[in-house]
Amino acid sequence: MKYLAIGVVAIIIMAVIGALVLSQNDDGDQTQSTVIKQKGSDTMLELCQIWAEEYNAENAAVEVEISGGGSGTGISALINKQVDIAQASRQIKASEMTAAQANGVDPVEFRVAIDGIAVITYHDNPVSVLTKEQLRGIYNGIITNWNQVGGNDESITLYGRQSSSGTYVYFQEDILGTENYSVNMNMLTGNSAIVNAVQGDEGGIGYVGLGYAVEATGINILGLKETATDPVYSPIDEESVLNGDYVLARYLYIYTDGTPSDQIGHWMSWVLSADGGQAIVTELGFYALPQTVADQEMAKLG
Repeated sequence: MKYLAIGVVAIIIMAVIGALVLSQNDDGDQTQSTVIKQKGSDTMLELCQIWAEEYNAENAAVEVEISGGGSGTGISALINKQVDIAQASRQIKASEMTAAQANGVDPVEFRVAIDGIAVITYHDNPVSVLTKEQLRGIYNGIITNWNQVGGNDESITLYGRQSSSGTYVYFQEDILGTENYSVNMNMLTGNSAIVNAVQGDEGGIGYVGLGYAVEATGINILGLKETATDPVYSPIDEESVLNGDYVLARYLYIYTDGTPSDQIGHWMSWVLSADGGQAIVTELGFYALPQTVADQEMAKLG
C-alpha cells in the first residue's frame, strides 16, 4: 500500500509538472505571436502578399494576413473593425471617413507606392496613342469602333473593374468625371482577369495597374496625352509618372485605425523603408516613393 501511494503521488506530480510546462508554452506562444489582418485593393494584392512574406520571414513572431476584394471592401472592413489595416488604390471618400468616425475608427492615410494605370489593347491593334477625350468617349460609350480613333474597322470591347475596386473609382473620376461608364463595359474582378480578356480579344481595351501589364505578353500599353496637341506620356516612363505628366498616375495607400504603434507600427515602418517594402515595389512593376514623400509618411509614425 505504501508503494502504491508513492506511485500515485508521483503520477500526480508528473501530471502537474506537465500541465505547467504546457501552460508556459501556450502563454509563451500567445505573447510572442501577433497576427495583423489587412484587406482591400486587388491591384495591391500581389504586392502586399509579397511584402507580408518577406516581413514574416524577417519577423517570425508576426504574421501579416493579406486578402483582396477591392479598395471599398477593405475600407469597409476597417470601418467595421474587422481588420487592422486596409490597402486602397484610391483615397478614402468623405462619406467613408464620416462612417468610420461615427464607429469610433480614426483612419490614418499612408502613401506606400506609386502606380501608373496602364490602358491596354490587343497586341495587333494599330492604335498606340489616345487623348484623354478619346479615352472618355470610349468608356462612356460614344466611341464604339476603333476606326473612330484611327484604327481598324473593329468594334470596341470594353473591359473594366467591378464597382468596389479603387481603380474603377479612380478611372471614373479622372477620365469620365461626372459621367458614367458605358452599360456595355464588362466588369471583371481583378487586374489579371482584364489582361487575360484583352489578350484574347482583337477589339478589346482595358485598364489595369502597371504591375500587371509590364510583364504581360499579347497586349499593347498605350501612350496617353491630355489633348491632341500635348506630348504623349507612357506609364512605363518613370519620370512622367513621378512628376504627374502621365494622365493616370496615382498613389497607392494603406489606412490604419489611428497612428499605428507596436507591431502594426513596425510593419508600416518596414513597408515605407528603402531597404524593406520600397525595394520590392519596383520588382512588382510599380514605382517606389521618392525619399521626400517616404520621409513625410514615416513622420506620421512618430
